[in-house]
Amino acid sequence: GFGATSAAAQPLQGQGGRTLWMDRPPALMPIRAHTDRIYDIKCCIRPFRSKGFNLGVEQIGDAMVIHNYGHHGSGWCLSWGSADMQVQKAMSKSPKKIAVIGSGIIGLTSALVAQRAGLDVTIYTRELLPRTRSYRANGVWGPGTVALADEAPANLGEVWEQMVRTSWKYLRPYMGMAGNPVAWVDHYALSDTPFDAPPPPL
Repeated sequence: GFGATSAAAQPLQGQGGRTLWMDRPPALMPIRAHTDRIYDIKCCIRPFRSKGFNLGVEQIGDAMVIHNYGHHGSGWCLSWGSADMQVQKAMSKSPKKIAVIGSGIIGLTSALVAQRAGLDVTIYTRELLPRTRSYRANGVWGPGTVALADEAPANLGEVWEQMVRTSWKYLRPYMGMAGNPVAWVDHYALSDTPFDAPPPPL
């Protein structure tokens, strides 16, 4: 899983600063998952499109409008990849200036990718970052959590994979930087149903 250390070899610090390795991972302590231990709950509305995210291009008058929305909660995973893909479409017209609508995760990454490409970028937004829906959601690159609806086009999976891989390339340089802007984390799933058992009916 994402962020998990390999079970084949686990490093331990030995005497004299030497690194030792053991064959099996340390046992996990039982998780005390009780409602009285909840200290914070955050939620927000995440737009969902049954046809999947909209990456279309539309001509309105003299303006070329490039859509980049509808990631239904997977904006953190796909933002850099979708921004890279959509900015490339904008660059096909060789613009000098572009406008970005919105300052959520998709809008900000789109603006940064465009700036790095040498474009003059202006962001138009109703809410600044601390009040956007993206800011209230957690930020996890977890491509396995992205769901594609049955109504989505058949090739959307290929587009999704391209965006996920590109996002990973953009995120990797931030690892190890001061303040840990991007860091590995272990994820655990709790269930009353054994993991090898079929899911209960809805």
